[in-house]
Amino acid sequence: MDRFMLNIDNEENINTQDIQPPTATKELRNRVCLDIARFIYENGILFNVVRSRSWINMLRSVGSYGRGLQLPRMYELRTWMLNEEVKTTSKMVDDVKKTWIETEVIIMSDGWSDIRHRSIINFLVNNLYGIVFLKSVDASSFVNNAQLLFEMLDEVVEEVGHTLIVHVVTDNANAYKTAERMLMEKRHHLYWTPCATHCIDLMLERLRHLPQHKSTILKAKFFSKFIYNHSWVLSLMRKFTDKEIIRPAVTRFATIYLTLQRFKELRQPLEAIFASE
Repeated sequence: MDRFMLNIDNEENINTQDIQPPTATKELRNRVCLDIARFIYENGILFNVVRSRSWINMLRSVGSYGRGLQLPRMYELRTWMLNEEVKTTSKMVDDVKKTWIETEVIIMSDGWSDIRHRSIINFLVNNLYGIVFLKSVDASSFVNNAQLLFEMLDEVVEEVGHTLIVHVVTDNANAYKTAERMLMEKRHHLYWTPCATHCIDLMLERLRHLPQHKSTILKAKFFSKFIYNHSWVLSLMRKFTDKEIIRPAVTRFATIYLTLQRFKELRQPLEAIFASE
């Protein structure tokens, strides 16, 4: 218990007879340091965090090894440890890739816009054993050009291996539909389907413009903006409902309908707000 509870900032409180560093081999230290390095890499922590006192205190509290652990240095984090983690990650990807010939795969493209308003397309390969990120392409100059999209998709098929691919999933935009038609004409064993999520998103967008829906959505927007733009009203709403009205979702169209659903759930407490003195 002392090993975990003692304040090691105060060196005088440490009884060296109670805390005996275990006899550690080089292999044991390497395994421990690799676990530490994985924590740093996975959480995007800067390497110079190892210079802070709190970092040293945390590692000294690791009772399984004791104070005898030689802490990893910055040089180690960005050299052999990083190389070992890259090897581990590459092996995981390679293990999945080895299953492609057994199961065949699906190519999935995910289009999005970054903060610089570039049209980025992420390509992923999916099978029963997992999803592998392939690459990202800046398609800003040809995102609406069906011929160039076809050439890009055909290049991805060749990169993965045309004999391994049976299915391609993309957005439902007109340019993609034309490009995929051209791809299926060239490669008869492939078939294409639009992304189901994107199709549902487009349906929600169209429903939003129906007269009976449009009026309701405009009122809900006005009401929610009024609440969130006045701090004391927002505080009152949270006191009565103990929940948030706006429910963020992956797409703005889904957010609209989730917010309407929340209005329905909170109807009685919202009415109580306006009946309150």
